[in-house]
Amino acid sequence: MKFIRQTKDTFIRCYGTIGYITNQLTKHDRNYNETGADFLAKISREPKEIDIIVRELLLLYQEISFEELRRDFIEFVEDLEKNGFVITGDTSEEISAKEPSFSYKLENPKTALYDFTNPDKKDILTDSSEFLYEEFHKEPRIFGLQIEVSSRCNERCIHCYIPNSKKDDGGDMALSLILQVLDEAKEMGTLQVTLSGGELFLHKDIAAILHHARKNDFVISILSNLALLTDKHIALLKEINPSLVQVSLYSMNADEHDAITQVKGSFNKTKNSIERLVAADIPLQISCPVMKLNRKSYKDVLIFANKLRTKAYTDFIMMAQADLSTNNLAQRINLDESKDLLHDMLEFDQDYLDTTLNQEPKSRDIEKFKKMPVCGVGVDNICLTANGDYYPCAGWQGMIVGNAYKESLKSIWENSEQLKQLRTISNGSFPDCVICEARDYCAMCLVRNFNENNGDMFKITKHFCDIAFLNKKMVEDYYVNKQIQQL
Repeated sequence: MKFIRQTKDTFIRCYGTIGYITNQLTKHDRNYNETGADFLAKISREPKEIDIIVRELLLLYQEISFEELRRDFIEFVEDLEKNGFVITGDTSEEISAKEPSFSYKLENPKTALYDFTNPDKKDILTDSSEFLYEEFHKEPRIFGLQIEVSSRCNERCIHCYIPNSKKDDGGDMALSLILQVLDEAKEMGTLQVTLSGGELFLHKDIAAILHHARKNDFVISILSNLALLTDKHIALLKEINPSLVQVSLYSMNADEHDAITQVKGSFNKTKNSIERLVAADIPLQISCPVMKLNRKSYKDVLIFANKLRTKAYTDFIMMAQADLSTNNLAQRINLDESKDLLHDMLEFDQDYLDTTLNQEPKSRDIEKFKKMPVCGVGVDNICLTANGDYYPCAGWQGMIVGNAYKESLKSIWENSEQLKQLRTISNGSFPDCVICEARDYCAMCLVRNFNENNGDMFKITKHFCDIAFLNKKMVEDYYVNKQIQQL
């Protein structure tokens, strides 16, 4: 072992004294403090001699001998390599030959994985997501940035939270501004960048955008309906190595899917593109929002995804439109329909079942729960839309927190009065929710409150409370029935 570098799917960030490493192929991640963070900061994408790294570390640990520090570093590296974060070798060529890549032919591809629990190890800060969330609550950092590169869209989905008027009058964000914001985000230590629309493949400079995002070493996610996907796009995606491409597929019945998108022929284009991306070994995730039109057929999408060895996620908690119109909620399933759907999901949707049954109860540490933010808006993520406006998140387009043409991302993140206000809101700001018996089964959301209640983020729609209590009852009944079956 002479050289070391991180794999192409591994990403490293340092947040103060915390070192963070994640792998988009295996979905493993870890936080390190103290010595582990110092070691992590010395690993890069280019092969580097281990002895050179150790000599650099000696400047920080002058009281330790070279031999002792080298042994500790190699032990650290061996553990990282065993878990797929780094590659070592005697030559650069040997390292390149050992580089792993995503494939649907893998025994357990990341598109089929869900639970990635890491073992406890010395100086590793366990439960990465919760730990980072707590750290960012103390000192907000932009961990994730979503950029709507175009507000134009080639579909008019009946449930969409973005009003059709915005799509009808939409435009593309200037390439120069996108590149500027990507550079600003890199400087601030942002890890994840999600590129979306509208439809992002309508942007004529999408190749330049994706190449720049890769140059800046982001974990890249792409949201697209894939109806415009070409062979050139597939080659581009292979080159930039995204974490995933997410696409909405509403039904395996073409007429049903097309009725939701309001574009005839959209099903065939999207399904064909999904199959082409899988054939090209590009990681894909299917989103299947459930509404009145497809509530009895959504399971076919899950079956289709399973055959492709990818994932399909369902969601039935529809959000009102960003202009505070609730017209799209005519498509939202009612309580009785939700009951039927939840019954199916508990029996059929393994991801929903695992998430629901394995979640950490909020009641375990109620004082901690009260102090935590409701979500990551203003804490660890932000959204930029095509006209240059920043919003707390993609759906919250009724609250402008700054504009990229007028201020830098750093200035907006640190000085926006709206973001400062959002950071003061915690679960304890909703006292009725803290004592609610269904709190462990609820996903209360500030933007859903805002959009559905004429801009009032503190008003909770009764529908969501009813769903939480329904979810609670059905999960508890599920437990009881399983215990009876085991007797």
